[in-house]
Amino acid sequence: MFYSDQKKQVSLFNRRTFILFLLKLSLFSAVGWRLYNIQILDSSKYKTMSKKNQIDLEIIFPVRGKIFDRNRVLIAKNEKVYDVYLIPENTKSINNTLNALSQFIDIDFAKRRKVIELSTQVKKFEKIKIFENISWSVLEKIETNKYNLQGIFIAEDYLRVYPYKDNFSHLLGYISKPNQQELALPFISKMPNLDIGKEGLEKSFNPLLVGKAGQREIEVNSNGRIIREISKVDSIKGEEISLSIDLRIQQYAINLLKSHRAGSINVINIKNGEILCMASTPTYDPNKIIQKPNKEYWESILANTLSPLTNRSIQGLYSPGSTFKMIVAIAALKHGIINTETTHSCTGKIGFGNRLYHCWKTNGHGKMNVTDAIKQSCDVFFYEISKKLGIDKIAEVAKDFGLGQSYDISMPNQKKGIVPNKKWKKEKIGESWYAGETLISAIGQGFVLTNPFQLVVMTSIIASDGKMIEPTIIKGNRVSFKTNEKYSKEIKIIKKAMFKVVNENKGTAFKSRLEDIKFAGKTGTSQVRRISLSERESDDFREKEQEWKNRDHALFVGYMPYDDPKYSISVIIEHGGSGASTAAPIAKQIFNYINELEV
Repeated sequence: MFYSDQKKQVSLFNRRTFILFLLKLSLFSAVGWRLYNIQILDSSKYKTMSKKNQIDLEIIFPVRGKIFDRNRVLIAKNEKVYDVYLIPENTKSINNTLNALSQFIDIDFAKRRKVIELSTQVKKFEKIKIFENISWSVLEKIETNKYNLQGIFIAEDYLRVYPYKDNFSHLLGYISKPNQQELALPFISKMPNLDIGKEGLEKSFNPLLVGKAGQREIEVNSNGRIIREISKVDSIKGEEISLSIDLRIQQYAINLLKSHRAGSINVINIKNGEILCMASTPTYDPNKIIQKPNKEYWESILANTLSPLTNRSIQGLYSPGSTFKMIVAIAALKHGIINTETTHSCTGKIGFGNRLYHCWKTNGHGKMNVTDAIKQSCDVFFYEISKKLGIDKIAEVAKDFGLGQSYDISMPNQKKGIVPNKKWKKEKIGESWYAGETLISAIGQGFVLTNPFQLVVMTSIIASDGKMIEPTIIKGNRVSFKTNEKYSKEIKIIKKAMFKVVNENKGTAFKSRLEDIKFAGKTGTSQVRRISLSERESDDFREKEQEWKNRDHALFVGYMPYDDPKYSISVIIEHGGSGASTAAPIAKQIFNYINELEV
């Protein structure tokens, strides 16, 4: 009995041993087959994966190019700043690290929560930016207490800085992170975290200013820790740009404009087309938009009804008022409608069709020829000549003198305005042109719309005897221009009239003349609301103080010196009243300042 039981036990043991052997054999076979696959069949695949895990590429961002004024004064630069980063793997406790850091810099609850949340999402040994552009005092404290700040390190960066703040806000614009659409642009596609220009010249010259990225090839272990640097290609900084703008004139113009709520001043060197000044107000400080947090400042800018982000020089559209009369006069002279001897009598109004058209001077100017009509800005004279001239001929000349077009000056979002004719009205409004609309257009009202920069180009063409000025914002970018002989005779007459506007008694800008240097020009007053008949007939209407938004826009265009024109100017003050009382004195100050500088 005992023997039989023993025999059964031995048999059971042998069976279990055999089963265990089979299990081990299967396991070893599976492992062997797996090793065979890894080492033999898939060796190339895993070699590639291994290399990928060990070699990493880091982008080295380039420094953005500097921008200078015409005299090499730096107006857009880069300042070295310091950012605070955290590497979660290098600290035993993120909370303890943040607590220690909070002794030197404020860390609110939202910031703390965000950092902790990011620490669970980033790759191993990936850095998390906690603060940027820290102060020197904070930097010193962090560096001094490094031993107590596990996982914290400081990295250098560059901050775009505009030393002259709002003086160049509309010209330069500002930089910021690219949006999804901008990431497709070739100059930024490989550097998604690099700031790029969003407005103005910063935007236009992005391809030049951005520079080229470098790269660093590093070896890392399986945990992502850097072992060594394999190779390095340095980045190439962006190109430097020298503008034609003169800082001194730009600042002077901005300061003059700040006495008013809104307006624009533009100055061009007639000889070479270089833009010396493009000033617009209200302004904004691009430094406050770049620096963070900027939400409050940004919201205040957007809430401002005067639109500080608008560059009025190229984006503001205004009725040119009486500055347009020079165009009408040139057209009438060119087509033989008038000559220098032609006169019309101004009684303060004329009847045409079923309505009256008034002159700004209630009692009229008396007998006027073309030079007197420009000198005293008589509306009736231009009503009369426009009846025979017609809107199409006026529009043709207006376009020849630069109105209704944009310019290759690297400034985005230029508005062309409107130079109306019969075809334009039919296409845009679906109505026929009325003869009375020609009369209104002849004094720069109605459908006619221009921006201030177009007016300074128009004035430059007149001052240069018809040379087709090609304005530029880059210093030394132009040398000569084609002379258009088409209007040479007519321009000579207009220039004499513009001289009288400033330098002869009864000229609308006579009070703004200069003794040391003679300049010529034309005042303009752009009506912003319709004046009723009772208001016109009121003796004290023009003396009454009007609410700001109901006041006319004040304009002036001109050039100096008269005998050898070198500088042209356009001034517009929104709701400034009259061109004679507001815009012309500003032009006088600018011209006098330029003369003193001897640019």
